[in-house]
Amino acid sequence: MQSRLVDRVIKEPLSAAANHSRSVNTFIKFILVGIAAFAVNEAALYLLYDWPSLPGMPDKDSSVDLLLFSHPDSRLLIASVIAVELSIVFKFCVHEYWTFADRLRRGWLLARLAKFNASSFLSPLIILGTVNVLTPAFGISPYVSTIIGAVIGFTVNWLLSAHFIWPGHKPAAEANPSA
Repeated sequence: MQSRLVDRVIKEPLSAAANHSRSVNTFIKFILVGIAAFAVNEAALYLLYDWPSLPGMPDKDSSVDLLLFSHPDSRLLIASVIAVELSIVFKFCVHEYWTFADRLRRGWLLARLAKFNASSFLSPLIILGTVNVLTPAFGISPYVSTIIGAVIGFTVNWLLSAHFIWPGHKPAAEANPSA
């Protein structure tokens, strides 16, 4: 009886507080990694697009005809695709070994990377959809629509990362081997 009372009054609230604190710390790390990934994206874009001459890269403003559309600046297209992918791989690595280090790992590393990569492309699609629905349909500024889309995209990324790619926490002994 006394053991149940101790569990109910002391251990359960402490465990709940520890889980809440761990979730808040993980969420803050998630935000910080997103900010750092933005910096990685911008740096890569600068190096690939604005660096004077890179071997193998087309000149600025050289158009390219693709199957369904043409793009007026093939260098920008190539640079932005590479920059986005570099920032996604950066985010995955930091999330894998820091943000969600205390989470279970299901499946192979490359399978988790593929899931994360797919989920990361949702945010730009959500922003694109939000801007192109809210602005013409409701007359909302495209800048405000972009912010709304970014918040929705961030939320979707957080939920997918926290519950699908890195679900659940490791058992206490595995998460903290020194205990």
